[in-house]
Amino acid sequence: MKKLLLIEKDPDIREMVAFALENNGFEIIKTDKEVSVNEVITINPHVIIIGYMLGNTPGEQLCKKIKSDNTTGAIPVILYSTTLDGKKIAPKGYADAIVAKPFELEDLVHLASRLAYKN
Repeated sequence: MKKLLLIEKDPDIREMVAFALENNGFEIIKTDKEVSVNEVITINPHVIIIGYMLGNTPGEQLCKKIKSDNTTGAIPVILYSTTLDGKKIAPKGYADAIVAKPFELEDLVHLASRLAYKN
């Protein structure tokens, strides 16, 4: 079973995304706040999904920290937004993939699966 770290501040969105991923064979670690690189190392996920806004901090900043670290940089990161155009955030965060609205939950699940099993 592949482990996925889901970082999303909105509890309804977090639960909906987690439910879809769990039903597709992922073990989900959920949080509603930014995590440190050391926490990512401890969790050791196969894929990370980050909601674009984490409080007042864009998720792309967390993505950049994760991708810039030698230990966590190879972990695939999906940055998604329910409110922003992916073209505005894509080049800034080093994400392996950007999913922007409107998106189908099924597409996010397939993308996560593809990235998880690529490693």
